[in-house]
Amino acid sequence: MCGYCIEANFVIGRLWRSGVLTTEVCGEEADWLLLQILLEVADIQSLNPSWLEQAEKLCPELLQLRQQEAKPCALTLADIIAVSNAAAGYFIAADQTATELDIEVQHALQEAFYRDFNRFWLALHHLAEQQPGHKILVDIAVAVPGFVPDLPAYELALQRKLLRHCVSYYGIEFVAAYLQQLRPELIAYLADRLLYQADELQYLLQLLSQWQGEEVLASRQDVIDHLGGKLAAFS
Repeated sequence: MCGYCIEANFVIGRLWRSGVLTTEVCGEEADWLLLQILLEVADIQSLNPSWLEQAEKLCPELLQLRQQEAKPCALTLADIIAVSNAAAGYFIAADQTATELDIEVQHALQEAFYRDFNRFWLALHHLAEQQPGHKILVDIAVAVPGFVPDLPAYELALQRKLLRHCVSYYGIEFVAAYLQQLRPELIAYLADRLLYQADELQYLLQLLSQWQGEEVLASRQDVIDHLGGKLAAFS
C-alpha cells in the first residue's frame, strides 16, 4: 500500500463507517490500520485488548501520545501557539516545495515533520481545548497538501483530527465556508465519519454541486455518487 496510490483521508472514512476500524484486521494492511485507529478513536481504552497489546509492540510512542492527551499540559498558551504555528508551517512549506518537483526536499520535509509529530499533535490538541476557534486550527484543517505524503501519512491524520474539531465547533456550515479548499475525498471522509444523517448528506450534496476546486484523487462525481448511495439507504 503506497502513499502515492491512496488518499488516507478517503480510505479511513470508508473503513470507519464500514466497521472495520472497530474489528480485528489481518493481512498486510493491519499495521497501517492500527496506526490510523490509534489516531482516530476518541477513547483508546475502547479498543479491543488485542489491539492495545499489538500497539504496545508496534507503536508504543504513538500509544503513549494518545495517553498523554489526558494529562495536564505543561506548556504555556504562548508555547502552544508557537508549536502549533510550526506545524502549520509544514503544510505551507510542503505546498511551496511541491511546485519545485523536488522529491528529495519533500521527503526531508516529511521526515522533519515526523520527528516533531508528537509535539505538534499535543500542542494542537491543547490549542483546540483552550482556544477552539483559533485560526491555526482552521488553517491546517483546510490545507491542501502540496504532495501526497508517504505512509503512514501522519499529517493527514492530524488534518482529519482538526477538521473534525472545526466541524464540531462551527457546525456543518464550516464545510460551506471553506468548500473550495476541501478536497472531495475530505468531504467523503466527513460524510463517513461525522456528518452522516440524511439532512447532512443532502446538504453536502448541495454543496458539492457548487464545488469548483482541484481534484486530487477522488473526483467530485465519485463523492457525489458515494453520498447519493448513502442517502438512498435512508429511503
